[in-house]
Amino acid sequence: MNLHDLDDVIAAFYASISGTAGGQDWETSKLLLHPDARMVRTRLDEDGKPIAWSFSVDSYRENTAPLLAGMDFYEVEIARRTVRFGNVAQAFSAYEAYDAPERGKLLKRGMNMIHLYDDGTRWWIMHVIWDDEREGLRIPDRAWFDRD
Repeated sequence: MNLHDLDDVIAAFYASISGTAGGQDWETSKLLLHPDARMVRTRLDEDGKPIAWSFSVDSYRENTAPLLAGMDFYEVEIARRTVRFGNVAQAFSAYEAYDAPERGKLLKRGMNMIHLYDDGTRWWIMHVIWDDEREGLRIPDRAWFDRD
């Protein structure tokens, strides 16, 4: 893994959160995520109101590990649009999640917004916020990702 390469960092992030039941690579996740990083999970509550949970690196692991302990989970990037300005970048990263490494049963689709910072020695993931597809909310078509 090349921490100087934005593509490698994002690919390693997806690989680290994927695996057999309980098989996520939390040490690699911790290496990629800046110590001050935030992970923000969003969705709609039962009344259709948007809600979000914000986690530190450690609290994200504490919250997520039990959810993935009993299920195989493989999140795969399917499209990305990256905007870079100086030492910062934002990747709009569309994903699909499956129950098998070779795209078994589709569990969900969604979008990660990944904010990254280049400190002059490497890229750090500073923030990830995501939402899943649902009725009325779909990942943009491929042309949206391919534009400048």
